[in-house]
Amino acid sequence: MEIVTIIVPVYNVDKYLKRCIDSILCQTFCDWKLLLIDDGSTDKSASICDEYVKLDTRIKVVHKKNEGVSTARNLGIKLAKGKYITFIDSDDWIEKDFLEIIVSEKEKMNVPILVTGFVVEYNNKKKYIFKKDKRKIFKKNEAKLEFLKARIFNWTIYDKLYDRNIFDKYKFNTKIRIGEDMLLFWQLINEVECIGYIPLYKYHYDASASKTMTSDFSRKWMKPLFLKIDIYNEVKNISKEHRLKGKNLYLSDMITILFKVIKSKKKNKNFIIKILINKLLPNFWYIIFSNDFNYFSIKRRMIFMVCILLYKIKYIFI
Repeated sequence: MEIVTIIVPVYNVDKYLKRCIDSILCQTFCDWKLLLIDDGSTDKSASICDEYVKLDTRIKVVHKKNEGVSTARNLGIKLAKGKYITFIDSDDWIEKDFLEIIVSEKEKMNVPILVTGFVVEYNNKKKYIFKKDKRKIFKKNEAKLEFLKARIFNWTIYDKLYDRNIFDKYKFNTKIRIGEDMLLFWQLINEVECIGYIPLYKYHYDASASKTMTSDFSRKWMKPLFLKIDIYNEVKNISKEHRLKGKNLYLSDMITILFKVIKSKKKNKNFIIKILINKLLPNFWYIIFSNDFNYFSIKRRMIFMVCILLYKIKYIFI
């Protein structure tokens, strides 16, 4: 039985899939099983998966009808036999010693979850969005605070190594299309007593390949916002810092959604704009003068002010 099961959901990524699989085949750590879950791809992705199955017995592919990434990942979890599980998105890639390091470090730290951070790639340019910190084990409430800060890592499901058995209780919510990884990771850090962190950053997230963050506004964007508000309500009584970081988390998301809604060409958007403005306006000076530049960068504050200005000019009589 393999030590690590690697779960890769696949859907119409023929442009990137070989890069992802090749980065796994090049690993210095060899005791792994790769599960390619083809979620009803209509391009060449399915045939690419079949080609790689023939090349290496450690690779298995499952072809299924299209039901979404959460269903695909859940199937991978169900099929996983390894002691540990890691997730890699099919348009991302890992450096050759990624698995060797995270397995070694996880076993040294003896933690149920190991977080490593990731590098953002956009049009072949690297961007380090996290601040490297020292190798550390975070207790439950400390892990929650780091989750809220998103300073050295965030809530993505990839760039992490998990004990397989922690997925016995929680799976991906198949009803959520955006923020499903955030919800699951939040549930997991509430379930365990601690998590480990190492400043590795050898997982490469290809932002230029992602359609989620560049897509037009949809009401499905509201579900992650509601989740962040729920998280805020859960942590606000732990400490003042938990309360402030939780507040910044959902206010920042409101600004992002407001900007997307205003730019959107969708009809009947005025109702959502008015709700968001009414929630944000009482916090106008709090946002403008906040010392949290992680959530409220100069650019985000400018976007916020532009949104308010556009509202005053165009939507004042809504």
